[in-house]
Amino acid sequence: MKRYVYINDDELSQDLYSDNRISNRKYTLLNFLPKNLWEQFSWFMNQYFLLIACLQLWPLITPVNPASTWGPLILIFAVSATKEGWDDYNRYLSDKKANEKEVWVAKQGIRKPVQAQDIRVGNIVWLRENDEVPCDLVLIGTSDPQGLCYVEGVIECPNPNKDIRRFDANLRLFPPFIDNDVCPLTIKNTILQSCYLRNTEWACGVATYTGKSLVYKMPKS
Repeated sequence: MKRYVYINDDELSQDLYSDNRISNRKYTLLNFLPKNLWEQFSWFMNQYFLLIACLQLWPLITPVNPASTWGPLILIFAVSATKEGWDDYNRYLSDKKANEKEVWVAKQGIRKPVQAQDIRVGNIVWLRENDEVPCDLVLIGTSDPQGLCYVEGVIECPNPNKDIRRFDANLRLFPPFIDNDVCPLTIKNTILQSCYLRNTEWACGVATYTGKSLVYKMPKS
């Protein structure tokens, strides 16, 4: 399966692909309690101690005071849930900071600031030295004297996959850029989200994978 990334065509991108909003949270306010309890009781030892605690509710089975088991059990679950909730809140803050970070996109030769979460597939993203890459890009220009400044066309690339070492695609140029209308692309022509631009004054690239489609978010085997 292939996907077609139309450069600077927001209408097509909006219909076909997700935006660049990222979320690494495990929980929401609605599912936190049931999901966290399910995760904790997925451990055999927790199931065992819960069974023992339930049996102690019947005096005919055991003379032990149930509070001696239920108290520590509830305390352990509460501490674990609190830690999970705190970690997830920090993930929320980290996601919020990344999503609202200011980046630059170029449209019709004009650069303008947008939030990282508003990047669409096909947008041309402008990076400066030491900038963090906000999404997976196919590089089309750098400050190097041989760098290409601007193109119009479509990138024919594979669907997102877990192999970060391989990227086989083609850049098909639209008129008047037709001296070589098909340019092969490899992983050397890409720069992945969360990388940093180093030793280069500026670079620009076409957003190819965004949000849920980012390569680093694909399951690894």
